[in-house]
Amino acid sequence: MNSNAGATFAQRVKTVIGMVGSVSEIARRCGFSEGVVRSWRDGHTDPSRARCVTMAKTLGISLVWLVAGEGSMELDGATREGGRLSSRSGETYERNGPSRVLAADGSTEIGGLDADRLASAVKLLKSNVELAGGSFELPKNADLLSELYDILGQANEPIYTDKIVAFNHKVGERIRSKVA
Repeated sequence: MNSNAGATFAQRVKTVIGMVGSVSEIARRCGFSEGVVRSWRDGHTDPSRARCVTMAKTLGISLVWLVAGEGSMELDGATREGGRLSSRSGETYERNGPSRVLAADGSTEIGGLDADRLASAVKLLKSNVELAGGSFELPKNADLLSELYDILGQANEPIYTDKIVAFNHKVGERIRSKVA
């Protein structure tokens, strides 16, 4: 499915409801109340970052599409098979609901991802790409986002700074190669 150009968040939620089948099914799978999902559908409120991550991961849809309406609704390289999401590599991920863990530092992990670290990685990647003279398009840079997310998880390691510097060089090289 392609994005709905200019669609609002509420319209994208309606699309997701159509894909999943009902408001109550989204609420059940994601651990939200039906009232909250209806409020998003009707355009009265928008969800938090963490809830967007939960919905995208649980339902097997693109987080970028859900939040910004950019790119495809489907995850790159993914196909739907009933209640499963399968990648081209053959790995299969069950979508039975989010795994939420409150860490000792107060951060929230959803489905194994730290929502705050993911938000920081997106912000840093966007800044790096723009500073290198490129335009930020998350679907085209998902591999860089994954790499940066992993690096940010290693902040307490002694070679952390070297990894960040090497990553910044990699971003610059990619932007320059696209311009050339």
